[in-house]
Amino acid sequence: MNGSHATHDTNTDTEIDTVAGPALDPRVCRRARLSRDPRFDGAFFLAVRTTGIYCRPVCPARAPAEQNVTYYASAELAARDGYRPCLRCRPESAPGSPAWMGTSTSVRRALALIRAGALNDGSVAQLAARLGVGERYLRKLFQRELGVSPAALALNQRLLFAKKLLAETSLPMTQVAFAAGFSSVRRFNSAVRSHFRLTPQDLRRHTGSAGDGSRISLQLNYRPPYDWDGVLAFFARHAIDGVEAVDDGTYRRHFATTQGPGELSVASLRDRDALALQLSLPDQRLLMPLVARIRRMFDLDANPAAIAAVLGEDPSLRSLLRRNPGIRAPGHWSPWEAAVRAVVGQQVSTRAARGILGRFATAVPAGAAARVFPPPAALLALGDSDFPMPASRRDTLRALARLCGEREDELDLEALAALRGVGPWTVAMVDMRGCGRPDSLPLTDLGIARAWRALAGDTPLREHARHWRPWRSYAANLLWRSLSP
Repeated sequence: MNGSHATHDTNTDTEIDTVAGPALDPRVCRRARLSRDPRFDGAFFLAVRTTGIYCRPVCPARAPAEQNVTYYASAELAARDGYRPCLRCRPESAPGSPAWMGTSTSVRRALALIRAGALNDGSVAQLAARLGVGERYLRKLFQRELGVSPAALALNQRLLFAKKLLAETSLPMTQVAFAAGFSSVRRFNSAVRSHFRLTPQDLRRHTGSAGDGSRISLQLNYRPPYDWDGVLAFFARHAIDGVEAVDDGTYRRHFATTQGPGELSVASLRDRDALALQLSLPDQRLLMPLVARIRRMFDLDANPAAIAAVLGEDPSLRSLLRRNPGIRAPGHWSPWEAAVRAVVGQQVSTRAARGILGRFATAVPAGAAARVFPPPAALLALGDSDFPMPASRRDTLRALARLCGEREDELDLEALAALRGVGPWTVAMVDMRGCGRPDSLPLTDLGIARAWRALAGDTPLREHARHWRPWRSYAANLLWRSLSP
């Protein structure tokens, strides 16, 4: 579902593996650590023989020489060999490490909820209840495994976002406070003064007409180059009528929130390394998690230099990189939406899939003039006649909706893969488009196969693609991009 070509799914190929596979490839690990891309955090660890320390791949310390580095799949293996944890990056707290596994699944889920604003309008006790644990136990987990309390972590997140709003908008201080998740202006002022040693007004870089605050404008910065034309073309190809639109160089979307409908638009700022985001929200406390979501959709945190350095070593891709500098791997609104799009897109063209998804949006009452993408409960409420597809695919969508429940952003890929009617192509597409993973490659995609044959003839893709790690998602997007006129 990435062009006019049809796609298909099978259950015979294993297409997703990570940097931390059964046997670590030092070359792949080296590329990943030098990129300092946070998406590899916890995928592996590196130990430095000259210092006796082991680190996360995102450690801010100066990168050690490769001849002094040993790679490990887990922190325990590095510790077993006598290395001690770095005090700067705290590898024992990395995603995927023991501090995040086992009983600490609660910590991992709690961090995701905090980033989504769970403590902006709720308490630690309510967060613990959502996780099914006691408040005291959750606090102990955070202190033992992260060395910080849930409230302190959430406060730091709110302060950094408030600083961005003060610098880039003319929102009144009251609205900045609430948009950043503070419950009162007094607490906002006190936290800013304590953390930055400045008043909120001191942090503000410019002033302007505040307006009524119903529409917020922000700049979303990225590292250049950025293939804006390719990203915009992706959204144009996949836009669902009534829900999304691309016109005059701008992406627009309607979406639903727990507080009511919202609307956004994203355009390129040609004279700056940034995109212009405009948001209309029913409640500005939703702003912070929405900005994080949009940054993932537009892949704004990628390091194009690191990606090009690896993919450019392949003569087959070098010319595509020159034609499309700053290639990105854009995504969909949520893992749930990406999964629905992938299941609907099995063995049909993108145009046909868009028509089906448009029917879903039409059949679901949005409670407003604009259509929105149906949440799981709404899709479950549709009748058989609302699914213009084989019964087996309809059953897969309903099973997917039951799997997601009310958590559109918490989709377990292993559980997804276990659903009847879901194969490696679907899982790879959700991994790339829904979760934003940089190293997913849907090998059985017909468009990728066609693009690869045009570039490399009969060269087997599976084995050749290993040279592209850990950036196979970007190689896939380059191949899709090559099919565009």
